[in-house]
This record gives sequence, C-alpha cells and structure tokens, in this order.
Amino acid sequence: MADEDTGTDAGQRREGSGRPSESLASVVLVERSEDIAAICGRVDTAPTWAVVIHAPDGNRQLSTELGMRRLVRHGEEAGKMVAIATGSSSLASRARQVGIPVSRRPEHVRWDAGGHYVLRLGRFSVAAPNIGRYIQALFIVAVGVIAVGLVLTLAPAAEVVAYPPAETVSRLVTIAASEDFTEVNLDTLEVPASRVTGTQVITLAAATTGTADVGIQPARASVVITNGTQADVVVAGGTIVLGSPGFFAFQIDETVTVPRNGSVPATATATRPGVEGNVAAGAITGWFDEKFRFLGLTNPEVATGGVTEPRPAVDARDVVKLQELARALESSETVTRGLIEARPHDAVFLRTAETEIEVGAADPPVGSPATLVLLPVTVRVSALAVLAETLDRVARAVLQDEGGDGAFLSGTVTAVETGARQLDAGSGLIRTELRLQGEFARGLTEDIVKSAIKGKSPEEARSILSERYGIEEAEVKLTPGWAPWVPRFGFRLDVKLRSRTAEAADSHDAATSSTTGNPQVTRP
Repeated sequence: MADEDTGTDAGQRREGSGRPSESLASVVLVERSEDIAAICGRVDTAPTWAVVIHAPDGNRQLSTELGMRRLVRHGEEAGKMVAIATGSSSLASRARQVGIPVSRRPEHVRWDAGGHYVLRLGRFSVAAPNIGRYIQALFIVAVGVIAVGLVLTLAPAAEVVAYPPAETVSRLVTIAASEDFTEVNLDTLEVPASRVTGTQVITLAAATTGTADVGIQPARASVVITNGTQADVVVAGGTIVLGSPGFFAFQIDETVTVPRNGSVPATATATRPGVEGNVAAGAITGWFDEKFRFLGLTNPEVATGGVTEPRPAVDARDVVKLQELARALESSETVTRGLIEARPHDAVFLRTAETEIEVGAADPPVGSPATLVLLPVTVRVSALAVLAETLDRVARAVLQDEGGDGAFLSGTVTAVETGARQLDAGSGLIRTELRLQGEFARGLTEDIVKSAIKGKSPEEARSILSERYGIEEAEVKLTPGWAPWVPRFGFRLDVKLRSRTAEAADSHDAATSSTTGNPQVTRP
C-alpha cells in the first residue's frame, strides 16, 4: 500500500521547538488488518521525521497494549515522531495512554498535545491539561459549555421598536433661515434652508363644442370578377379591392372560385363607414394584392348603404380654453400648497414658491369626434424650506423643557408659520415665527427600555414594556432568529422609540406622493 506523502525532503529535520510544521509531516494509510511489523517498516521509509499513521477504521494490533508499545519503541529507535489519526475510539484511547498525539483527521494533529484530549472549535483547538483521563473529559465538557455560553451571550443581537404613550407639546419660536447658512445654530436659531421641488400632473378636461361628420354605416357593392386564364382561381373572403376616387378600400365578403375563361359575381363591404363608400358604378377596379391583378374586376352598379352623421367633436376653441386655464395654474395657491401637503415634516415657505407649467398635447386632437377633450399639464413647484432633520434638531432643543425627561420621538415634528414673516429678497434671508410641535415619551428613554428588557425572552420583554410603561405595541427582532433572549450587552441591543401616529401619517403621505404624476382631472 502506497504512502500518502505530504512531507518534504527527508533531510529536513526537527524544528528547535520539537514540534514539526505541517510541511514536515508524512501520512501513511494503514488498514485494520495490517500487522505491526509492516506498519513499523512503513514508518522507516517515510521521507520525513514526523509521521502520521492514518487508520480511519482503527487497527487490531495497534489497539493492543503490546502493539502500541512496540510502535512507540520502534519510533524512538528510528528517530521518528509518530502521531495517529483515527475514528476508532479504542485505538485513540490506547494512543493517549502512551502519550501519542491523536486526532480524527491527519490535518488536525496537534503535535504538542501528547496524550491530552484535544477539543476543536472550528479552526481552533484546545489541548486539555494532563490531569487524569476523567478530569480531562470534564475539562473538555467545561470548555464546550463556556464556548456555547459565550456564543449565546455575545452572538445574538436585537432590534426593538416600541410605540410608547406619547404627549404632544408645542412652542412658538422665531427662526432665521437662509441658503447661506451651513450649520444649525441652536443659540440664535439660525438654520440652513434648502430649495425643495414637487411635481404634479394635472389633467384639465372640457366638454367639446365642435361638430364633425362621422361615418355610421359602411357601404356595400356588387362586383363581378373575371378570369381569362386556363385555370380556376380562388379569391378568399377578406381580400381587399380598391375603388376610386382615393383608392377607397372594400373587402370581399365570402370566398369565391372564379372559373377559367369565366366570371363570377360577389359582394364587397367598405372597410370604413360613411358616404365615401357610395362609389359610382365602374369605380371598383383595383386589387390590393398583386397576385390577383391579372383578374378583371368591376361594380356594375352604384355602391349603396354608406351613412354619415354629425357628431360632437373637438374644436380649436376648446383647446385654447384649456390652455388659458393651464397658465392660470402658475398663480394658483392650491397648486403651490400641494408642496406643503407633499412635505408635511418640512417647513415650506410658500412666499418663496416658483411655479413652472408644461402643457401637453390635447387628447383627442382638434377635429376628432369626442364629447370630452383632455389636456395634460405638468406643474413643478419649488420653494425654500427647512428640512425635517433640521427641524428635529431644533425641536429637541426648544421643546425639551416642555417634554421633561422623556425621549423625543423622531419624525413627529410639524412646523406651521403663524404669519409673522420677514423676507429679504436680496439676501434670501427668511425670519419667521413657527409653531413647533412634537411628541415625547414622558419619563421614558431608550436606555430605560434597554435596562428593563436585556437578558429577557421576547415574550418577557413585551410583558415588561406593557406592565411597566404602558407600551402595548413593541416589535422585537432577534438575530439570529433562533436566539432565545434579548442580549445582555447594550452594544448588541438597539432600541428605537417611535410614534405610531407619525408613521401612519407618513404612510398616507407616501401613498399620496406615489400617485404624483397620475392624472388629476380638473374641469373648468
């Protein structure tokens, strides 16, 4: 049986520490029935001084005390360092008794382990102290328990989103806002302003006032098809034939066979309704498909039955009326106020609003029969505003006195101008009075929640939040999902206090804004 040689040159010897590197070990594979003499001989021929005897299923002779001692003695005489890799518990136990390193796989051999038990933890391993066989086993169990405990303690993470009872507080403040300010100054309440933009697509509609002649019923004609060839010709129903003037189209109603050197009558119906199809006798003479152009064709009589009647239609004056209405949107306060509705958590200054109108094409176009004409209008409104995150900072500072020691709930701030405003058109500086309003969780903070629920199961955490703080709604998300409890360490626990009312409003705003761009029909 050939050796599994993982070593290098035979001349390479022991390192100073007496422990071989991975590159200095050879592996010899032995079978269960192989005798001790053969095994010793293969140790001698191994190209390296360190040799791993790989007996996956064990070996009968090595599992005896005599066989194992003979291997140890032979290794000492030959100047070889021997280890054993095996899945056999009896062979592993015998090797440990004489101080030979043991592992289940050759690549896992701990050369410094001797007869110690080795506990592997992933890529790492721990050798139990040489304090007796049973105490070694207890040591391994203890290390395993500690490792599991560390995993269960440090590995889990949790995110808790709680919705506590909230109290709304408000205060009047005077702020100065400008695009030139880059930072929030809480002492002077000078805050940066940004230009925000909102887009709406409004569809204007008006009843039409014009009229147009509309075809109501198609004309029908009797035709005669003539075949001057020596073979019958089949003309399928639906084949297009042409009449003059204007190459007005008819289609053959039913399939007909035109005999050789003969003719056959057929009927044809105009492809569009109206009196235009009432063509004169002899006007239908052409074929749309070239393959039939050798056949003769005519209508002996006038085509009849085509009917045209007047119907409501788009007049140019209808479109002009809608265009004038579209231009009036530029100065419409309703349109500009839509920007406030789209950004409820920003402080939007409508006095700085600029409106841009883009008028689309009328649908249907002028002259088309219709009872209603539509005109799409794209409205873009931009204005200076103090953004929500800036208002949050200001609100935390100015409302804290009213909110007490409770946590401020982000996203709950609203800002309404009271009307007292100064606008410097030259510098763009806005000085205005705002009524700031926000929600606080009275007497409750994120740290208080962390201290109350750490180390608890999700069910216990929810029960504590409900009984102690009146929090009836809390979302506890553990990572990994199988973790049994909330982490004990604060750095693994993220607590967020939220307002359900604010989230519901945000969801409504998001749903509303998602329809921005969908037509809103407005009638003059």
